[in-house]
Parts: sequence; C-alpha cells; structure tokens
Amino acid sequence: MEPKIAKKGPYVMDMKPGKYYWCSCGHTETQPFCDGSHERLGAGMTPVETEIKNPKTVAWCGCRRTAKPPFCDGAHNKL
Repeated sequence: MEPKIAKKGPYVMDMKPGKYYWCSCGHTETQPFCDGSHERLGAGMTPVETEIKNPKTVAWCGCRRTAKPPFCDGAHNKL
C-alpha cells in the first residue's frame, strides 16, 4: 500500500522535548502524528519514532514521500 498524501507540504510546528511518533501511512486524524490508523487499515506501515531533545521548529513531512522520514526534504515539490 502506498502512503496517503495528507498534505503537499510540511507541517511546521514548534516542538517541545519529548518522543513523537510520525504517521508513515498518512491516514491519521492527528496529522502528522500516529493515531493507530495503520493498524485498522492493515497498511503494513508503522510510525517513525523520533526524539526531540531541545525545543525547536520542525518541518514534519506531510506528503509521505521524503527520503528523510519523518522530516520534510522538499519531495512534495515533485508531486
């Protein structure tokens, strides 16, 4: 199954330190973070765990085509 393109651009967010689980299937209702949708869909994908160590602005991939998951690398510009 191909990941759903949830957004043709990044989710730019100010993040606090902590662990985050980026949705790799694109079907989550809590974009860009996993809500378990991959389990009910049988998408064969799992979330990407990422730890943010210091407060910072993050560009989370919205198109699910990045070569650097979970972060945006501009792949949406080729869609």
